[in-house]
Amino acid sequence: MLKKQESLAPHKWSNWDEIELRHLKYAIAVTQKQGFTNAAAYLEIDQGFLSKQIKWLEKKIGFQLFDRNQRPLKLTNAGNEFLQEARQILNQAERAIELGQRLSRGERGRLSIGINTSIANTKLPDILRAFHEKFPDVELVLQELASYDQIEKLRKQQLDLGFFHLHNLQNIKSNNNDDDVLTFMPILQESLVIVLPENHRFVRRTSISLAALANEQFILPPHNLLHNLRDQINSLCVDAGFQPKVRQEAAWISTVLSLVAGGMGISLLPANVQNLQRSGVVYRSIQGQSPVLEIVTVWRSDRVSIILQNFLEVIGNLA
Repeated sequence: MLKKQESLAPHKWSNWDEIELRHLKYAIAVTQKQGFTNAAAYLEIDQGFLSKQIKWLEKKIGFQLFDRNQRPLKLTNAGNEFLQEARQILNQAERAIELGQRLSRGERGRLSIGINTSIANTKLPDILRAFHEKFPDVELVLQELASYDQIEKLRKQQLDLGFFHLHNLQNIKSNNNDDDVLTFMPILQESLVIVLPENHRFVRRTSISLAALANEQFILPPHNLLHNLRDQINSLCVDAGFQPKVRQEAAWISTVLSLVAGGMGISLLPANVQNLQRSGVVYRSIQGQSPVLEIVTVWRSDRVSIILQNFLEVIGNLA
C-alpha cells in the first residue's frame, strides 16, 4: 500500500490540460453512488474502465481521492476538498454552455432601439409585450430620438434599429447613396388630423376642410426637426389656397397639444395623437384626401444579429 501511495507523487501542472471534465464527472458519480459498481451503472460505462479512469486522475493530480480500505467507499480529506471544487467547475461549465446556447438562440443579450412618438402611441406597447413574452431575458434599450438622430446613430452602429416615418428615410437616401445599407419594414400607415382647442367654433363638425382654416393661427413642428412633416403641412395648406400662419413652433407633440389646449392656435398632427387623450383638445378629420404617413422600422442590413432577427420576426407577426 505504501508503494502505491508513493507512486502518486505530485505532477507539475503542465499536464493539467490532459484532465477532462468527464474525469471530474466520473469521480463525483463514484462519490454520489457510494462505489464504483453503482457509479458505472449510472454512467452506463464499464466498471473496469471507470476504475482505470479514476486511478489515472489520481495519478495526474498527485493524491488519492478515495480511501479504498473503507466500506462503503469514502473520500479522503484531500479528495473531499477537490471534489467540492470540481462540482463548482462542472456547474460553471454547464452554466457557460447554457448561456452560450441561449445567446446563440437570441434568448439573452441587448438590443438598442430608437423610437419616435408615433410608434410609441401606436404599435410599440404590443411589440414590446409580444417580444418580452418570448424573450424575457433580452434587454431592450429604448431611446426617444428624432428621425434624423436615429438615422445618424444607425449609420454609426449606435442603434440596432429605429422606428420613424418613411419619408425621412427616403429623403436621406436620395441625398446619400452610402445609406443603401439601411433597409426597412412597414409597420403602419396613418393620416393627419386637425387638432383644435375644445372650445373652438369648429368642434361641432366631424370633419373640416383645410380651406376653412385659412385664418387660423397654427402651432407646428420646426423645420429643423421634422422638415418633411412641416413641408407636407405647408404643401397641403398651399393646395387649399393659403400659407399657414405659424404663431408658435414646438418640437414635441406633448408641447403642441398643451399650446393648443391653451388656446394659442390649432395644429395638424399624425393621427396617433388621438391615443393621448389630452384634455382641452379635440381631434377632427380632414375633409378630402389627407396625406398618408407610413411608419417603418429601419436597420442596417449588414448588422443583423440573431436577437435582431427575433425582434423583426415579432414585428412582422404584428404588422
